[in-house]
Amino acid sequence: MEANEILSILDGLAELNSYGVAFLMSFGVTWLICGVFWQKTSANTAGYATLFQGLAALPVALLISYFMGALTERPGGDIFSNLVMTIAMSQMLILPLIIVMQAKKHHSLIPFVFSASLTIHFVMYFWLYQTWIYIAMSVAIAAGVAVIYGMGTGQDKTMPSKNTAAYCCFFTGAVLAVTGAIFLLI
Repeated sequence: MEANEILSILDGLAELNSYGVAFLMSFGVTWLICGVFWQKTSANTAGYATLFQGLAALPVALLISYFMGALTERPGGDIFSNLVMTIAMSQMLILPLIIVMQAKKHHSLIPFVFSASLTIHFVMYFWLYQTWIYIAMSVAIAAGVAVIYGMGTGQDKTMPSKNTAAYCCFFTGAVLAVTGAIFLLI
């Protein structure tokens, strides 16, 4: 397969998926909802909501993708479909750590660890969709979450507060949703 053919397939995937807008918007909304959980419920409940938010976002994103026609025959055949699935599923590798954090009651760190892994996950989409916007989004989330984490601590000064965890969720969700909106406009 030649470079021009690969670039053509990648362009076709980007167009077919609208640069992943269904996933960005769905997960953006669930991250925003998690922020509300951090403000309105216990840390334990909010930790679970953050841990399992993908169980709501993923089916919604897949349903939207289906209606967009993005789940039809994909450019590049099985090789590129397998690549897309591998990239998409890479985010799940953080789940064992998040589960242990929940079990050890390190609830307010969960949004920060999840957001950090999210930024690494999305760097791969820079190549897949051939757009620097995924790099910019990843850098924005990484830097923003670092500032939020650095500025907010809880009562014992070793763990972030619930409000700080909420701000992390709100920021991550907003960046995802804004990035999705940008892709809707281009």
